[in-house]
Amino acid sequence: MNSRFQLGPSHDARSFEARNSVAFAVVAAGMMLLSARLLLVQAVRGERYEKFATIERVSKVRSTAPRGLIIGSKGDVMARNIESHRLEVLRHRVKAKRVTPIAQTLRHLLDLTDSEVKGLVAELSKPTDPRRRKPVVVRRGLVSSHCPYDSHRLDLVGDQPYAFCTTCGRTYERVPRRHTCPVHRRKLVASGNGDGLHCPVCAREFLNRDTCPYDDTPVHKGHHALRCAMCGRTYNDEVAILRSHLHDLPETRIRTAIQREYPYRYLASHLLGYVSRVNRRDMRPFDEGGPSRYSLNDTVGRVGLERGIDALLRGVDGEQVLVRRRGRDERAKGLDELLAAMQPKPTVPGLNVRLTLDLDLQRTAKVAMAHVHSGAAVALDVRTGKVLAMYSKPSFDPNAWSGRLTAEIKARTDASPYAPLMNKAVHPFPPASTYKVVASAAGLEEGLITPKTTFWCPGYYEFGGRRFRCHKKSGHGEVDLSKALAQSCDVYYYKLGEQLGIDRLAKYARKMGFGEATGVEVRERTGHVPTKAWYTKRMGRYYPGFALSTAVGQKDATASPLQVARVYAGIARNGTLPNVSVVEAFESKNKRIPPMARRKPRKMGIKSSTLAAIRVGLRRVVEGKNGTARKVRLEDVTMAGKTGTAEAAQRARPGMPPDVVRWLKDDHAWFVGFAPIESPRIVVAVFVEHGGHGGHVAGPIAKRIMTRYFGKFPVGSAPAPTPAAPPPAPYGPDIARDFEPVGGTR
Repeated sequence: MNSRFQLGPSHDARSFEARNSVAFAVVAAGMMLLSARLLLVQAVRGERYEKFATIERVSKVRSTAPRGLIIGSKGDVMARNIESHRLEVLRHRVKAKRVTPIAQTLRHLLDLTDSEVKGLVAELSKPTDPRRRKPVVVRRGLVSSHCPYDSHRLDLVGDQPYAFCTTCGRTYERVPRRHTCPVHRRKLVASGNGDGLHCPVCAREFLNRDTCPYDDTPVHKGHHALRCAMCGRTYNDEVAILRSHLHDLPETRIRTAIQREYPYRYLASHLLGYVSRVNRRDMRPFDEGGPSRYSLNDTVGRVGLERGIDALLRGVDGEQVLVRRRGRDERAKGLDELLAAMQPKPTVPGLNVRLTLDLDLQRTAKVAMAHVHSGAAVALDVRTGKVLAMYSKPSFDPNAWSGRLTAEIKARTDASPYAPLMNKAVHPFPPASTYKVVASAAGLEEGLITPKTTFWCPGYYEFGGRRFRCHKKSGHGEVDLSKALAQSCDVYYYKLGEQLGIDRLAKYARKMGFGEATGVEVRERTGHVPTKAWYTKRMGRYYPGFALSTAVGQKDATASPLQVARVYAGIARNGTLPNVSVVEAFESKNKRIPPMARRKPRKMGIKSSTLAAIRVGLRRVVEGKNGTARKVRLEDVTMAGKTGTAEAAQRARPGMPPDVVRWLKDDHAWFVGFAPIESPRIVVAVFVEHGGHGGHVAGPIAKRIMTRYFGKFPVGSAPAPTPAAPPPAPYGPDIARDFEPVGGTR
C-alpha cells in the first residue's frame, strides 16, 4: 500500500484530542449555564419561584366595581357601601356529635333565642348531599364597628349591663333613675305585664327584674362594651367575638360582603330608592341568548335615583387574577409576567353623585308632615328648577329593602292602606283648585274674559239638569278673576269652563306644563290632561259637563305635586318653565363632572299680561283679607299661592279599621305657593292625601318649609354656592328620625 494514504498514530491522537476539547468545552459551557440558571432560580429568584411552586390553580375572576356614593348638597353622605358580615356553618364538616355543642356555643356568643337554637340543630342534623354543599346561615348583619340601627360608629364605653330573653328575643337595658329615655327624654311607658318599660319614641326596652314581662321566663344577663352615640343603644362586637372563638368552631366561617347603606333611613327613601339582587327579569336578555349586563350576584337599583342613574352609579366591572394556595384563594401579588399574560381588566368605580337636596328643608318637611297619614311635599328653586326638598309620606327604610327584607316587613308594607312604597311627590292626583290657573290663562288668552269680567255666584250653577255646587254654599256674589282665585270660587270656573270646552282647556294645560315630564332624574308619572277624543275613545261619548269639572281640577285631570310646583315656578318666572333636577353634579376622584345634558327651559307661550293678572289673584289668596290661605301668610316675606280641596272619597274594603274608613272619606288637600312675590326664589307644593281642606292642612306645612328656608336665607341674601368638592360630612344626628326597627338586624 502506498505510504501517502496511511495515517500515523500521531494524527489520530491529535484528532481525538481536538474532538475531546470541543466536547469538554460544550459540556463546561452547558454546566456553567445550568449553574447560572440554578443560581438564579435558587438564590436570586428563589422566593419568587417558591410562590409559583405553591400555586395549585390560577384563575381570572370578575371584580365588581364599587357603587358610587350619593351625597347631599352640603356633603352629607346619604347612600354608601359598607361591609356586611354573616356567620355560616359548613354543614358537610359537622359531625353528628358536634351539632349540639356548636349550637350551644353560638347561643352563648350571639344571644340566640330558643327557637333559633332549635332551628339550627334541626338544620345541621339533616343529611347532607355531597354534591350540594350549601352552608347554613346562622345570622346576617353581625355587629362590628357600626350601629346596625342607624349606621353611626360605635364607641367603646366599657361594661354596660343588659338582659336578654331567650324566648322572645327582646334585649333590655337597666331602667334609668327618673324613668325617662336617656336619649329622647320622654317618660317611659309600661310594657308587657307592667313590670317592663319602653320609650314611646325609639321603642327601647328597660327592665329591672329577672323575668321577661312578656312571657315570664328568666332573662339572661350580661354586659355590652359598645355604645352608639346617636341612638344610645349598646352592643358587643360580634365579629370580633366570633373570630376569637373560630379555633373552637372549625365548622364555621364569617363571610363579608359589600352592602348598600342609607344612614338617613326614612328621611329621603323615595328619592334615593334602594338596590337589590338581580332577578329573572333583569337577566332576561341572557335567557334569550343575548348578552346580559349583569351577573347572577350583581345588585341593581330598583326605584328612585338608584334606578334612574344606575348605570353611572354602577361603574364598570373589571377582572382580577386569583391564585389558589393550600386550599385558599388569594390575590396574585408579584406575578407581573403571569398578570400580563392573562390580561386582567381594571375596575372603574361608579361616579359619586352630589344632589341639590337641602337636608334641613327635607327634615323640616318631614317634621311638618308628622301629623298626616299620607302625602308629599316638594320645594324647588324657582330660578334653576333644582329640587331643594322632596318628601313622601309614609316613608320606608331602604336598608330593609336593600338585601335584608324580612317576610314581616314585606307583609306589613303590603297591608298598609297608605302605600309606603309609592313616591307621592311624582305620582299624579286630582289637582283640585290649583288647576284653576289653566282656565284663567285660557279664558284671558282666548279673549273670553278680562281681569275685570265678573260672574254671579249664588253658591251653585245649573247645567244639563244638574246642580254644580260651589264650596261656599251661600255663594260669593259678584266675582271677577282676582276674587275668583283668591276665594277659589267654583261657579266662576264652571261658567268659564263651559265657554272654553274641554279641548281648549287641554291645550293651555299642556302649554303650562301639565301632562309632561318635569325632567327630574327619578322615574315619574306625567299625569293626565283629558280631551274630547280621549273621552270618546274611553267612554264612547263625551258629555259637556266634563269641561266644568275639569276647569276646577276634578274629574280625570291629574298632576303630581312636582308637576304643580313646576307649573307655578313657570308662572312666577313670567312664563318660563324650568327643567327640574335633583342632581347637582357627578364626582370622580375629587373631579367635578357636569351632569348630563338637559333640555333648555321652555316658554309657556302665554302673554305676560295674562300671567301678571293670574299672579295678582294668587297674591290675594295669601295676602288678601279673605284669601283661602290667609293663615299661611309669612311675617316678613310676601307670598302668592293657591289652595285646593279635591273630592276624593273612597269606599273602604270590608275589614278595614275604623280610622282608615274615616280617612278614606275625606278630601285631598293641596297648597302651592312661591315667594317672595317681587323676586321669587322658592316654590313649595304640598299634597295631603285625604287630608281635608287645603288651606287648613296643606298650607301650614308649606308655611313651615318656607319659614325654614327664609330663616336660612333671608330676603336680600342668597343661598351659599355649593362647594366644588367638599369631603363627605360625618353622619350627624337626624332629629326627625322615624324610630322603627331595621329589618334583618338587631
